[in-house]
Amino acid sequence: MKRVGIIGLGRVGSALAYTLRDYGYDVAVVSRRVSPGEMAAVKDKKIQAVSLTQVLQEAELLFIATPDGIIGEIVTKLQDYRLEGKAVLHMSGAHSSALLVPLREQGALIGSLHPLQSFATVEQALENLPGSYFTYEGDQLLLEEVRLLVEKWGGVLKILSSAETKVIYHAGACLASNYLVALAWLGVHCLNYAGFSEEEAREALTPLMQGTVNNIARLPLTKALTGPISRGDLEVVRNHTRVLAAELPEVNQIYCFMAPFLGKLALEGQNITVETYRELLQMLMQAFTGMTKQQSNK
Repeated sequence: MKRVGIIGLGRVGSALAYTLRDYGYDVAVVSRRVSPGEMAAVKDKKIQAVSLTQVLQEAELLFIATPDGIIGEIVTKLQDYRLEGKAVLHMSGAHSSALLVPLREQGALIGSLHPLQSFATVEQALENLPGSYFTYEGDQLLLEEVRLLVEKWGGVLKILSSAETKVIYHAGACLASNYLVALAWLGVHCLNYAGFSEEEAREALTPLMQGTVNNIARLPLTKALTGPISRGDLEVVRNHTRVLAAELPEVNQIYCFMAPFLGKLALEGQNITVETYRELLQMLMQAFTGMTKQQSNK
């Protein structure tokens, strides 16, 4: 039975502790919220809390599952220990294994393992973790261990080639996940104006957004796109920008900024002609110019 230590008991750390215990690992946690010697509650499981010194004495595999801003602090503390024969993984999506290089000098194998998933709560983390994509960047000697872990989670492992690609990968993940919430807010804002309560707007838009996500999962992006731009219906787009400019200018600004990307996607999918795409860009440029004049006159 492999001994695993987890530093940090937030949403990701809790999901790690819970699932790895199910998979037969001997799990201990280090958390500011639970004193060493006590038992940490993770849903219906009790996980032993230990000191940093104890976890380093006993664990063969160590996960750093703290917020990104604390990883450096943890690494500084770990530098006081000899780490031969141990492996240290951090779970940050934004940072590469470079943060852990000082631990390699102490004898540890190092790497970054990131679940490409959204964890709003511990419950959702437990539900969403299995079957996710996981990205790894770090020491090659850790690959076999990482593959085994991802296999137990029923996930898909993707190896990243460098620290630089890790940053761009994470930016893409943020765009697809975090910015989706911002787009939902814009849609809710429009439906609010049309007479929906916020709850009604979320209930109305969620199935629509879920249908789009289903399209993305099953179709090429050029085929998943629907709506007036995908059809080349520029009169509808023109009417959108006209009314939004007058009533919800902050929404109109985002609408006009993103529309060219939709147009490019529609063009790549051969849903619209080059002439229609150019007409769309010209129309949007005029809308941007109008917004700029309005702002300068205020």
